[in-house]
Amino acid sequence: MLYRISEFKVSDMKKIIKVYNKFEEIFLVVLIAAMVILIFAQVCLRFLANYSLSWSEELARILFIWSSWIGISLGQKKGEHIKITIITDRLKGNAKKAMLLFSDLCTLVILVVLCVNGVQVVEHVLSMGGVTPALGIPKFIMYGAVPLSCFLMAVRVIKDMWLNWTAKKEEVA
Repeated sequence: MLYRISEFKVSDMKKIIKVYNKFEEIFLVVLIAAMVILIFAQVCLRFLANYSLSWSEELARILFIWSSWIGISLGQKKGEHIKITIITDRLKGNAKKAMLLFSDLCTLVILVVLCVNGVQVVEHVLSMGGVTPALGIPKFIMYGAVPLSCFLMAVRVIKDMWLNWTAKKEEVA
């Protein structure tokens, strides 16, 4: 069923966010599990059968890159990024809100710069047409993790900024 903008409800947005959150967690678990299994198999084959998979290290590297970069969005969702809170811990009310907003704005600027530059790198790599040596995977796929994850984290930072700014004084204190 097609929605008109006026028919789109907050509950619909919450459902989309919930589905995305679950997808992100499952995606990361699958990537990390695949990487662990692949590396374990490579080690076992090398020591037990004296045989090596020529492509395992390359695939493990790609899985590691994607899981690391997509993980930054999940870290933002769970509030697990490292922050220096010496100032915000001492503030209350609107002063704390303003400091949190400033911190989030700084984070957002960094993410936008990374996203824009990441897109430029992906475009450059795409124009070069390179592929990975062992698997023949287009290299732009590897580099695509940076702009995508920065965009996803930026969306979460904007949501956090909105929630912090619209919170009541008692909720922020």
